Amino acid sequence: MSFTIAVGSTNPAKTSAVRAVCERAFPGCTVAAVNVPSGVPEQPIGPAQTSTGAQNRARAALAAVPGARMGMGLEGGVDPDGSLINCVAVVEAGGRENLTWGVRFPLPPSVVARVLRGEELGPVMDEVTGRNESKKQLGAVGILTNGIFTRAEMWQGPLACALMPFLHPELYPAPVTPPPEA
Repeated sequence: MSFTIAVGSTNPAKTSAVRAVCERAFPGCTVAAVNVPSGVPEQPIGPAQTSTGAQNRARAALAAVPGARMGMGLEGGVDPDGSLINCVAVVEAGGRENLTWGVRFPLPPSVVARVLRGEELGPVMDEVTGRNESKKQLGAVGILTNGIFTRAEMWQGPLACALMPFLHPELYPAPVTPPPEA
C-alpha cells in the first residue's frame, strides 16, 4: 500500500509520532512533513482553538502535498483550567475527516499563569527548566514525567485512534463527529 500522508508540521516530536504510527498502519506509506499555518494563535487556549488548529493543519497539509491521500494535523493547547490538551485531526482526499483527543494533564500553576497571559508553553518550559527547544524533544509531558512519557509518545495514542474510521470504513459509514472535548 504505497501512498503519501501529509503532516502539517515539521516538529520532530510530531513527525516521528506520525511516522511510527502510519508505518505500522499503512506499510510502505510515505510521510511528507510540511510547515503550514494553524490559523489559531501560536499557543492555542481551550478546546475550540486547539481542535480548529488541528483541523486547519490537516486540511492545509493535504492541500500542500500533491497526490497526498491523507492530511494530519496535531495541535497542542492549554485549557483555561490549567491542563495541557492535545488534538489530532485526519482528513482524507475523499472527504472523510476524524478528530481525536489525547492525554490531558495538569501543568505547573506558575507555567499556566504565564501561558494564559499570552506566552507560548514551549519557551516557558524551556525557561523554567533551563532547556532549549524542549517542544521538539521531550515536551512538557516528557519534562514533567522525567522522560517516562515523551511528547512523541504522547501523540501516538490519539493519532492511532484518529485512524480508526480509515482503517475500518465498513464500521464507520458516516463521517465521525466527536464532541469538542472528550
